[in-house]
Amino acid sequence: MRDGEVRRRALWRVAMALLLAATPFIAGSAVAGPDPSPSVAPGPQEERGACPRGYVALTFDDGPDPVTTPQIAAILRAHDARATFFVIGTLAATHPDIVRRLRVDGMTVANHTYDHPFLDQLPAEDVRRELQETNAILDGLAGPAPVLFRPPYGRTNATVEAVARSLGMTQVLWTHDSDDYDRVPAQQVVAAARRAGDGDVLLLHEGLATTVEALPQVLADLRARGLCSGRIVPSTSPRRAWVDYTGDDRTYYYARTARW
Repeated sequence: MRDGEVRRRALWRVAMALLLAATPFIAGSAVAGPDPSPSVAPGPQEERGACPRGYVALTFDDGPDPVTTPQIAAILRAHDARATFFVIGTLAATHPDIVRRLRVDGMTVANHTYDHPFLDQLPAEDVRRELQETNAILDGLAGPAPVLFRPPYGRTNATVEAVARSLGMTQVLWTHDSDDYDRVPAQQVVAAARRAGDGDVLLLHEGLATTVEALPQVLADLRARGLCSGRIVPSTSPRRAWVDYTGDDRTYYYARTARW
């Protein structure tokens, strides 16, 4: 056998040995698929996952209520959803265990003033007292003092906004109203919720049996439309409130809806 042929066969045997040694790794990789690198940030589609059409913030005002708040929280947990609860200071002081449980369940607890006044009729020092006294009650109840607040009835003005900013708080209004406080039938609450889309904030209330009745269907409808419940975070971009309002004047707030 010629020397050239010997060398070629030797090289061929070495190449085959290397290929066989690598076969288990190649096969294993083909079965398991590539390991995603944690250093690569997910794109928009990956980040939204099961929520391809975005997030709607569910907000509940005027609690905690000893009957309906635990019921609402249980329904949210059963649907793997969360919400923001704008609580009244006097009620939070009466039912601190409910507030603690909301936070343990992963809900956001926010400030809805101490005793639910018309803030736009109060001087700055009284507005400040309403917010500070409520935060003092909520601070330490399984979480820190809130940074989000909602004026009762949505009644606000430049004074209220300035006081909130001085306290490091963000005023949160809403885009869609469920009208549940008018004690409408549960199906009317469900229909109102169907108007909400990505980035919207839906207003609901505690203390109402029809809201509890409507909530499972509201959550099921969101999921069927590719939407999930979202959290509220401060934003530098204005968001229009009360989008169904047809008047000439417009009201805005600086918060947005995001993934939990």
